[in-house]
Parts: sequence; structure tokens; C-alpha cells
Amino acid sequence: MFLMIRFQILVVFFVSGVSATEIGLDFFEAKIRPVLVDKCYGCHSVDAANRGKLKGGLFLDTKKGIRKGGDTGPAVIPGNVSESLILKALRQEKLEMPPKGKLSDEIISDFSEWIEAGAIDPREKSENKLKSTEVDASSHWAFQAPKEPKLPEVKNSKWGRSEIDGFILRRLEEQNLSPMPAASPRVLVRRIYFDLLGLPPTPDQVDEFLKNSAKDQESSIGNLVDSLLESSHYGERWGRHWLDVARYAEDQAHTFGVKKRANAHQYRDWVIKMFNEDLPFDKFIKFQLAGDLIENESEDRFRKFAGLGFLGLGAQYYKNSDKAQAEADELDDTIDTVTRGFLGLTVSCARCHDHKFDPIPTRDYYALAGVFNGRRYSEIPLVEEKEVKAYNDEQRGIKDLESKHRSHLRGIGKQEGQKRLGQVSRYLQEGWRLVTLKSQGVKISDDEFAEQAGLHRHYTKRFREMLEKGRKNDLMKRLPELKGWHDVVVNFTEKPTVETLKVPDKIVELSNQFQNFVDRAEEAISQIETEKAEELAKARNVEDRLNKIIGKMENDQKRILKNIWIDGHAPLYASENDAYAKLLNAEQKVEADRMKTEFESLRKKAKPKYPLAHAVQGGGKAMQVYIRGNPASKGEWVARGTLEILENEPRPTDPEAAKNHPFSRLDLAEAIASPQNPLTARVIVNRVWQWHFGKGLVTTSSNFGLLGEAPSHPELLDWLTVNFIKNGWSIKWLHREILKSATYQLSSKGSSKNEELDGDNRFRWRFDRRRLEVEAWRDALLAISGNLDPTMGGPTIELSKNKTRRTVYASISRHQLDGMLRIFDFPDANVSAASRTETTVPQQQLFVLNSDFIIDQAKAFAKRVTGEYDEVPEQVEFAYRLVFGRSPSKAESQVAQAYLSIEKEKDDKLSRWEQYCQALLASNELMYLD
Repeated sequence: MFLMIRFQILVVFFVSGVSATEIGLDFFEAKIRPVLVDKCYGCHSVDAANRGKLKGGLFLDTKKGIRKGGDTGPAVIPGNVSESLILKALRQEKLEMPPKGKLSDEIISDFSEWIEAGAIDPREKSENKLKSTEVDASSHWAFQAPKEPKLPEVKNSKWGRSEIDGFILRRLEEQNLSPMPAASPRVLVRRIYFDLLGLPPTPDQVDEFLKNSAKDQESSIGNLVDSLLESSHYGERWGRHWLDVARYAEDQAHTFGVKKRANAHQYRDWVIKMFNEDLPFDKFIKFQLAGDLIENESEDRFRKFAGLGFLGLGAQYYKNSDKAQAEADELDDTIDTVTRGFLGLTVSCARCHDHKFDPIPTRDYYALAGVFNGRRYSEIPLVEEKEVKAYNDEQRGIKDLESKHRSHLRGIGKQEGQKRLGQVSRYLQEGWRLVTLKSQGVKISDDEFAEQAGLHRHYTKRFREMLEKGRKNDLMKRLPELKGWHDVVVNFTEKPTVETLKVPDKIVELSNQFQNFVDRAEEAISQIETEKAEELAKARNVEDRLNKIIGKMENDQKRILKNIWIDGHAPLYASENDAYAKLLNAEQKVEADRMKTEFESLRKKAKPKYPLAHAVQGGGKAMQVYIRGNPASKGEWVARGTLEILENEPRPTDPEAAKNHPFSRLDLAEAIASPQNPLTARVIVNRVWQWHFGKGLVTTSSNFGLLGEAPSHPELLDWLTVNFIKNGWSIKWLHREILKSATYQLSSKGSSKNEELDGDNRFRWRFDRRRLEVEAWRDALLAISGNLDPTMGGPTIELSKNKTRRTVYASISRHQLDGMLRIFDFPDANVSAASRTETTVPQQQLFVLNSDFIIDQAKAFAKRVTGEYDEVPEQVEFAYRLVFGRSPSKAESQVAQAYLSIEKEKDDKLSRWEQYCQALLASNELMYLD
């Protein structure tokens, strides 16, 4: 019975797709149209027909033409990849197009993805007569300066709590719609907590609000909003919204040697801190684009530089194969993120050609690109220079001591090896015996043999290793004096022993000859030590002294000594580890231990490295237009600047003047953050509205251009924008205005009449019920179970390992996103995200049923509930108040008590209480916000 109840409670998600216009058109403009223009229009367009060059009756320059097709049938069938003839032609399966050669697999994959997604195509007419620069900017609302409208007159003067409500009500009355009643105080307190903090209210917090609301609901809401805006957890919630726009991630955009950026969290923490401090949004822009260029000594380094992660954490591509293309792609990522994020424009569509719809010529794209061209990715210290110097000096001292310790040990190793230069012949002969014995199956260790032969075990092993590799040994090849060594063959009539095996005369002869070469080299050492005594006295240590001596020897002598004594593979060589473990005598070990203790002690006491911010510095190098986006095909020079439609003065067009025209990242930041800019304030006001209500007054929140949606309430948008600027670009002012409105406080309940007239709730007659983002849902699970760790800031965490921190601190990868985040629609960090999608996939239900994370929270939740109260009715009451902020109904309580009274079945891995708590945590009522 419980399983049926459980599955009824479990996740049933509403499906809400992202605007096809917003995503599909961007993809078309960036990936599809340029290929069609470059590769297809020559034979398949109106222009081709006018020139008598049309082939196959096929027009590919309009949506109608590409879907109708030519003589062989439709070129594109939306959603049907296998039957779309254009793909067969590109793959050159039956048709071979383009005729000059097959396109890249990447381009073919783009066409396949476009068709599968529905083949979004805005080309209603042939493009031959359309130029984006012919669009009259003055005719489009978004390019006009916002003006504060008069407050509207409405029929129902009794409804409303704020100026916002007047604009909303007038549109409702115009559409013959009526606003829903206000939501209950219990619903409102939960809505406001999740909205501002991303966390559920505790039972005590709900009770306190209900008590205050009963006296004066309006002031109680205002007081609650004020207190939550002062909470440090507010920034965690609202900072994450901005991180979507900033396409925040901790690794590069390419998959070759993906490198995690260890200090990426500084930008995330900066965003959280700036939201908490209510940094004016115009300054928020400037710090992210040009914090390093702002001359203000009163700004601390974290505040000034950490925001540059907006640029510094952008895409970085693999440059080994085509550096120019990779750098062009990186600039495109920056331009796309800056212009979508701050201006709500798709400027990247002008990379290869003039924007097809907005008044953005290609030269505007390269004017912006020039602002960032030549920038350097860097890590900027977030502490003062004196702290950096103190840290570096301390680390240098530790490294010097460690280096002295290593050199000391290596010096001892070389001294010990030098002592045995006179025994090389013996080590060679005994090495031959040891290799031979082992090859004949005699079981004897290196140490045993060395002891019996009266040799040092370390060097015995090294000579055996050198000789055992035989002719393949590079070291033996570098010693021609031992030529013939491996030509010696001995036949055995019986298995040899240590006592019976004799060294052949040829081996004795070769080893003695080689000893003579070594002796001569050693004599040279003595001679150099005498002749160069004064110079050698200046050597830092034994190792340095020996290296200086070897450097002055003749080449043959130098080669022999290096290969037998000095270099790492030489048999008389000893690494510092070898020396430490095997060669030191008691007195030497005491000194080595003292040195090691000294630097290890300093290392333990050393201060941790100062924090660094990923950033960019420099930049500002005028560019030439890349014809059709190709870095190898360059056109006119373009002066650095912002968009022409936003500039007060024209940019110079003379090539030399264009190259030298001054315009920095700070100039761009000030142009974007200017109160006179008609876009910037509108865009962020609209985003904040969207983050409160689920959709913006302009539903295409990153596209305010001609293809974007017009605002549902243009006068409200302008009123909010003008007053947002008047109130110091304060995001918290905007929150207060929105949350105090009757519009925000509406119930989410439906009305058949309203739904018939406005099923999408475009005119805001109710509050849209919506699913919590994965971060808020996961954090709520932790808060309810009692497992939430409220620690703020610091390095990122892996959710699979650290399961109790807030989700905003999770590691975000562009390549291997955490499974939970991926399943529950976390945005793609490769691009600026205008909004979150809501999908319904089986993996989501499997996650809430089977994941270790959910089960762990269910266990902790059950323990918390049963530990708080002794009686089942009170326990069920407490569970409901924790999860839903309300008491259970009589029926809900009866069902719970009936189930909990049943004994646990033999095969159940969870107790009845744990199963019940899992069902509550998996419920829609928790996951959705009313």
C-alpha cells in the first residue's frame, strides 16, 4: 500500500521548454546561416536565379525554399534527420554538395543537430535585399532611452499595494482579466524565503511571521524582506543567478588537457559578497570588465580584482593546431557573454556578416573585439605587494634550505661514488659474475652477493642493472671502451655457484683496460683541483665543485666519468634518496637529519599562499574585420569602441587613426554602465523580475533586439528602470519594490476565465507555480534533514564527496558536470544562460528513489523527527512543518500513522520512518514553489 502512496507523492515534473526562438535562432545564426551563405547560395538562391545559375530548382536562402526543396524533394524536414536531403548531400551519400568538396564533420553535425531540434529558420524572405544596417534603430523600443511614465489610472483603485500594481492592473483590465486573490501568509513566507535565500523557513520562522502577519501583514512582509536581505545567505542565492549569466565554470572550454582553475572560487565568492553588500549594479559591471583599470586606492584588492573572473574564467581553447582561430573563438565567447549579459543583444551574430536583424554591422563586432584583443590571462594577488614579497621570501628561504639538503646528500653520494672509481674493474667483473649466476638460475640476492664479494650492496646492484640489459643498454653504447663485453660466451656443463664461477680472461682484460681509462680521468680531476683551487673554493657545495671540475675536463674523460659516476643512470651514481638510505654514516646522517628538520619545520610554520584571482590584464589592440569570420582573411581596420547605435561620436575610419584610436576596457565598462545607455538597466531589471517570477517582462531576457519578444508591460519596465537608476542601481531596492507588490503576493491558483484569455499568464493575473532550481531543492533537502553546513566561501567542493555544503559551492565543469546537477537542468557553463530549462526525464525519478544522497537525507530526517518527539502524531506534524511549512491534513496524518504502524518487512533496507521521510522529501509540494 505504501509503495502506491509513495509513487503518488514522488516527482511529477511539469515540462517547460526553453524558448526555441532564443536558442534556435542563435544556433542558426552562428552555425547554419554562415555555411549556407558561403557554400550554398552561389547555386541555390534568388540571386543565383537572377544570374541564371540556379541549380536543381532549389532555393536555400529562405525557410520556404529549404523546406519545399527542389527537383529531388524537400531539403529539410524539421525533426527528421534521416529524410532531410540536405544532410545526405553534405555527407555526399547520393548527392555531392557542395561540389568543391565535402564539408567538415563538425559542420555536418551542426546541421544534424539543427534539423533534429526543429530547424528553426527566421528567413521569411530572400536576404539579397535585406541589410541589417538598413533597420531604423529609432523604430525599436529597446534602443530608446527609458522615460518615467505617469502612474496609470485604473478602474479598481482598491487593488494594489505599490506603483507596480497600477501598471499590472491596467493591462489586466485592458484584457478583461481579474487578479487572483492574495496568497495566504503561510504560502507567502515560504515563497519569500525560497526566493531570497533559496532555503525553506523553519517552523519557528513560519510561526513568527504568521503571528506578525495577523497584526499587520504589509509591515510584516516588509520587515521579513528587510531581514532576509541582510542575511549573508541572500548572496548565495542571488549570486548564483548571476553566475548563470556569467557562464561561471572552473575549467577550460577545450577537452585537451583540461585544467581546473584552482582560484575560480574567488570570483564566485566575490559575486556573493557584492550581492550581499548591494554593490550598485553599474559598479558591479565596471569591476567585472575593468577592475584592474579603476584608479581608486580606497578599494581593497579583493573588491577590485576578484570580479575580473568574469573575463578571466571564460573559454580558453586549444591553440596548438590553429592559434589564430582559437584566439578568435575566445574573443567571441567574451563578446557574446558581455553583450548578452549586460546589453541583452546577440552581437556575436555579427561575427561573420552584418547582423541580419539588429542594427549591428560586422565592424561593431570587431570594434568590441579590439577592446579585448591582446589581453593576457593572469592571476592577480588579492593581497598587498608587501604580503606577496613576504610570502615569496619565506618560500625562497625554505626552498634554499631544501635545495642545500638535496645538494648535501647528492654531494655525499658523489663522494662515495668517487671513492669507488678505483674499484670499477672489480665491480665490472663481480657484476659479470652476478648477472651470469642469475641467468643460470642461481637464487641469490644482490645484497647477499655483495656481502660475500666484499662490495657495497648499492653499487653492486647498479652495476648488475647496467650489465644485465646487455646490448640494448644505452649506457653501454656510450662506453665504446667496453666493446666486446657481450661477445663473451661461456658454456656450462653444470650449474655454477658463487664459489665455482670464475671470471673469463676476456672480461678481466676489458675491465682492466676500462679501469685504466677511469684512472686517467681521475688523475685529471686531481690536476684540475690543484690548478683551479682558488676558483673551486668559490663553489657553493660539493656537488657544485664536482660539476665545475667535470666541466673543465677533456671530452672523452668527461664522457667516461659522466657515464660511470656522475649521471643518473651511471652505476656509481647515488640519488639523494639512495645516499640518505644507504650511504650515510652516523655522523653524516645526524647532519642530514638536522638540515631536513630545519626546512620541514619552517614549511609547517609557513603561512599559506596568498589568494589569487583569475583575471585578464592589458588588451586594447585594434583589429581588422575577419571576412566571414575567417582570421586568415582580413578586411578593413576598425577602431576600438562600443556599438555605433550607443556611441555619441563616430569612430575614425582612416586605417592609421583606427589603429591608434584610444578605447579601453574601462571605457567600454563606463559606456555599458552609463545611465544614458538605453539597454543595460532595462536588461538587469528584467532579469531580476524573471528571477522572481519565472519569466521576465521581456521573455527573451538575453535578446532585446528585433527578434526578441516585446515587453508585456513596457511602461512598467521603464518605470522600474528609471527608478532603479534613481535609487543608485540598487538590486535590493528592486527586491523591495517587487516583493511588497500585490502582484508578487498573488495566489498561484487558477481561473478558467483567465486561463482561456491568457493561458500563459503573460499579464500576471496570478503567481506562476514553478519548480525550484536544483540548488534550492538540494539545499532544502539538507536543511530539512538537519545536515546543512552553513559555512560560506572557500574552494569548491565535489558534491559526491562533501554532501552537506550549499550547492553554490559545488565544482562546476564545462565537461564533466556533477550528475545531480546535470539531471536537474543545471545550465551549460559553456555559454551565458538566459534562463533555466525544466525537463522531465526518467533519471530524475530514479534519482529521488535510489540515490545515496536522497537516502542519506531521508535517514537523517527520520532521526531528527523521531528524536524531537516521542509520539507518532507529533512526529508526523513536525515532519510536515519542516518539509512544507504547514500541518498535515487529517487524512494525511491518518495515512502516515497507518503506514508507520506497520512492521518493517524483512527485505526493506530502510525503516518505515526512513521510507516515509524519503517520500516526503521526494514530493512535488517540496520541489515546487507556489
